[in-house]
This record gives sequence, structure tokens and C-alpha cells, in this order.
Amino acid sequence: MEVRIDGVSFAFSERIKVLKEVSLAVGHGEFLGIMGPNGSGKTTLLRCLTNFLRPQAGSILIDSRPLGSYSSRDLARMFAVVPQISATDFPFTAYDIVMMGRIPHADSRLKGESGADAEAVQKAMERTSTWEFAKRPFNALSGGERQRVIIARAIAQHPKALLLDEPTIYLDISGQIEIMDLLKDLNRKEGLTVVAVLHDVNLAARYCDRIALLSNGRLEALGPPGEVLTPEMIQSVYGVDVMVRKDPYTSAVYVMPRSVTWSPHRHGPRVHLLCGGGTGGPIMKSLTDAGYNLSAGVLNLLDSDFENAKDLHVPVVAEPPFSPIGVEAHANNLRFVDESSVLVVAPFPVGPGNIRNLEAAEHALRTGKNVFVVRPIGGQSIDFAGGRADAIIKDLITSGAIEVSGPEGLVALLSKG
Repeated sequence: MEVRIDGVSFAFSERIKVLKEVSLAVGHGEFLGIMGPNGSGKTTLLRCLTNFLRPQAGSILIDSRPLGSYSSRDLARMFAVVPQISATDFPFTAYDIVMMGRIPHADSRLKGESGADAEAVQKAMERTSTWEFAKRPFNALSGGERQRVIIARAIAQHPKALLLDEPTIYLDISGQIEIMDLLKDLNRKEGLTVVAVLHDVNLAARYCDRIALLSNGRLEALGPPGEVLTPEMIQSVYGVDVMVRKDPYTSAVYVMPRSVTWSPHRHGPRVHLLCGGGTGGPIMKSLTDAGYNLSAGVLNLLDSDFENAKDLHVPVVAEPPFSPIGVEAHANNLRFVDESSVLVVAPFPVGPGNIRNLEAAEHALRTGKNVFVVRPIGGQSIDFAGGRADAIIKDLITSGAIEVSGPEGLVALLSKG
């Protein structure tokens, strides 16, 4: 199967033009990463590819045939989609969720699952190491387990291509590697074409055959990671001065920032924010709009919240991609905490690599700072550290930290002093 995107443009309105004449082809069995800063059009391009959004100009061809000429059932047999967030309020088991991938192959909606369906589901779950918890409620699974179940559903669909929107979002470092290794294995051994929207340049460099780099809705570069991820291109698109080196063991390129220059421009009460994985963006925007002097940490470089902080000129404590919080970064984080009057804990995913951020929150409470804990949407657990994160957050709240429902509630409470 070949996918060809020719001159595709998409706009939500005359003022909001998201994609501008994007052209590229995806070959059979390729692993293509779609990258770019927040708002560059990555997810919109993926939604156009699934026919969820219809471009105003240009065309998308599947095996030389217009995308719009395929029925929704035909498309579901070609493409399996793994979204950013997969949550349900219904009491489905992991097995039930994976069985949903068989719907495009059902002869009748009224007909129950066949033996072939059950076999496809079991094979998909075994392939993703999810069969062992097939009967557990989907909502009781960890973030990494849920993501593997959704990928199992996609495999059970027997597609020709997997389309993934930030498949490692909300996962810690070990979870990210686990999911990306699985996708690469499916790509190589099963011959599945993979198109994935990714934020982390080093993940993309390690796993992708090619990278399509978007900026302001335009395709800025397309090619192998070593050709696309150059210091000049990253500076142009992300505004970060970096060094690019080659891993002597894998030969993959990896990106390291030289320096980040911040220009704090707020003069209100100092607030330090613990966040990650995109959870801090709305909070940063609300606090800076309200005039608060804000800092953040510890974040991995080129994490989406690192980008949010850069865009808003927020000082940040950072570590290289994939790196756990080290001694120096932790010390700098505590220094930021000591210089602040308020500490805010966003509902960021917590694993062994960044558990020290919650230790910084404990330090803030012990030293008399006002600590606010933002509740996760839908009550979803953020603990990927074997229960340690949930225990620390519970202890913070029982020891005096204040729970808030979101950025608006946080700003309202801060404004009351």
C-alpha cells in the first residue's frame, strides 16, 4: 500500500490555516515520524489521512485511488488509529477493548464474535503482552498497559498501516521505550506501515526511517533522521541551539541543546510549577496571563512542556531526553522552589525517572510554601512508579496541600491570596 499526499491544505476558518500545501508519500512498510512544534499541524495531517477531516485543497491517494472514494469500512481495514488518549467510562475489560478492533471484519453488526475474531484478539494480545490481564477492567490498567491494549486493538484490526498520535504521551522513560520497541518490532516483523506523530526528537531519530518536519503548517524537511535533524533545521523550527551527535552503538543521531536563554518578564508573586508531558501548558498560560512570575522543572529537553515554557519565556530546570532527574538538576529544582512563594503540582505522569519532582513538592510543604495539587482529568491515575507517586500526592494533600480542579480554579485561589 502506498499513501500519497499532494498539496494538502486545511483551515478551520479563514484566519486559522493549519496545513499549507503539504506533499509527501509514505511507502509500504515504512516507519514515518511526523514532527514539529505545538500548533504546526501534525495531528491535523493525521486526521486528514484518516478522512476524519477533509482538506480544502490538494488530494490524498491510497494506491492511486482518492481517499474519499473508500468506504469507512474499507478505511478501517487499511488504517488502525491509536489516539493520544484512550479512556472510557464503561466497564469494558481489556479483552472487550481489543475485540472492538474486529468490527470492520464483522459480516453483521448483530452477529457475535466468531472463532476467527477470538483467535485474532488472542494473538494480538499475546503479541503486545496484554493477554495476562485480558479480563481486567480497562480503566484499572496503568498508562503503559492501556496503551499496549489500544495497540493490540489496532493489530487485531489486521490493518495495512498503524496511525498513531503521540503514542508515548503520559508515559515515563521506560514506558516510552517499551511502546516504541513494540511498534518497531511490528513494523519490521509484521511489515506494518507506521505513521506516528512524535514530540521527542531523540525517540524519532532512534526509531523512524524518515521524519516529516512541519512548521506553521508547512513541510520544512523530509528525509532520514540524520538529514532532517540538523542543528540548523532544529534552530529554525524549534528555536533551540543544539548539538547533533551520532550514537556509536546504534548509529542513530541524538540531539543535545547547547544552551537555553530565558527572558523572565513577569513581576508578580513567584510560582514554581512541576509538570511534564503537556500537562503544564494550560497552567503556564493561565498563570503568565494573570501576571505571575513563573518557573518550571524538572523537564526533559524538547518535552512538549519544555516547548511551552520556552514559548512563554519561563525559566526551567531541564535534563536531556530519556535522562532521569540527576543530583544537579534536583538541587536546581529545590533552589527554584526556595525562591518561590507557591508551588503547583500538575497531573503529570510520574515514573522512577522523575519521582524527584514530587520529592521537591514535599520539600516545599516542609519549608512552609503554599502547595497546590491540580487534579487529573477524569481522576485518571498518573502513577507509573509502583504506587509511590499516589502515596506522595495523598500525603501532600493530608499534610496541607490544596487540591484544585484546573488552571481557572488555581488562578482564582491564588488571586484570593
